[in-house]
Amino acid sequence: MSLSLRNLRARRALSVLMLAALAGCGFHLRGSTPDSRLAFDSVYVEAPRGTPLERELRGAVRTGGTRLAADPKSATVVLRILNEARERKILTLNAQGQVREFSLTYRVNFEVADPANRKLLPANEIALQSLLSYSESQALAKETEERMTFDDLRRDAISQIMRQLSRVQPE
Repeated sequence: MSLSLRNLRARRALSVLMLAALAGCGFHLRGSTPDSRLAFDSVYVEAPRGTPLERELRGAVRTGGTRLAADPKSATVVLRILNEARERKILTLNAQGQVREFSLTYRVNFEVADPANRKLLPANEIALQSLLSYSESQALAKETEERMTFDDLRRDAISQIMRQLSRVQPE
């Protein structure tokens, strides 16, 4: 038997062993366990209409099996987006004074209340940051990369909001 065939078999055996260990340890993707479900039956999402944040938050609530309420009075809890901000700061410059790297920050402020406006989760901020290299010769591609990076940061913020929402226990 050649060395490469033995090497291939050893790699396959190691892969099977690693998958078996991962399956046996109780590994779950975030949000896929029963305790990550929301403890209430309806949510009213109060966010600026038509924004990607509002659409994706509504989708995340629906995906979690919770009903979206049409108005705050008929909801069990009200999720309020207080502020959403995107920031881009210059991080480094080259010797000619041209930008080489940006710091991208995405911030979301939110709170959770009941229909009587009692705070179930006080105002909270999620701030996520990413670094983006920049090149003048690839300006269009870097614009697209920046937009995609902000989209990823927004989706991560929504996941964090949903995890915090799953810990809220309405009275």
